[in-house]
Amino acid sequence: MYIADGSIDAALRFLERAEQTIKGLAMLPESGGPFATSVPELAGLRTRLVKDFSNHVVFYIEREDSIEVVRVLRGGQHMDVEITKS
Repeated sequence: MYIADGSIDAALRFLERAEQTIKGLAMLPESGGPFATSVPELAGLRTRLVKDFSNHVVFYIEREDSIEVVRVLRGGQHMDVEITKS
């Protein structure tokens, strides 16, 4: 189910909170927790819950001078996260 299916206002609120969360991660990338995995390609992947949307998770990698958001998923979804190497 998409957030906008239930309410456009909820979808806009989610977008605002996701942007706030990602901006916060850009300022303090270590504030997210490491993603436990045995998959070598996912080494360094971190997660953070979207502010006020505790069922939604931002997956990201800390880079030298930025973060790379890999995916934002709703909890309970298949957590197969793909990363393309640059």
